Amino acid sequence: MKIDHVGYAVKDIATAKKAFEKLGFKATSETHLDEGRQINLLFMENEGYVIELISPASPSAPVANLLAKVGNTPYHLCYEVESLDDEMKRLLADGYMTLQAPLAAPAMGGRRVTFLVHRDIGILELVEKEAQAK
Repeated sequence: MKIDHVGYAVKDIATAKKAFEKLGFKATSETHLDEGRQINLLFMENEGYVIELISPASPSAPVANLLAKVGNTPYHLCYEVESLDDEMKRLLADGYMTLQAPLAAPAMGGRRVTFLVHRDIGILELVEKEAQAK
């Protein structure tokens, strides 16, 4: 597995974008609305390090609860994997639990992603290396 990005929960993407630009990050995407997950997101990069800024698109978005409790914060590592199904099986056997079943992610070219959690590590996102053929 290879790290793809670090996910940051932020209250306001435009404000966070400006702060990360001052640290040398540049936007590598437009801000996307993911209606299924009720989030807005933006990818940024600095010398090969990629972050994903995530803000709630509605008060019922799961990330809204995190922001209410702790404020802006990094909250997941995303790993790119060859086979989402195989890696999920392996991690579930190692004690991870599914937070969100695999879904196509519009901001990631339609590749499927899933979220898992482990009590010793926290939240992981897995993203397929290639989008599934339709």
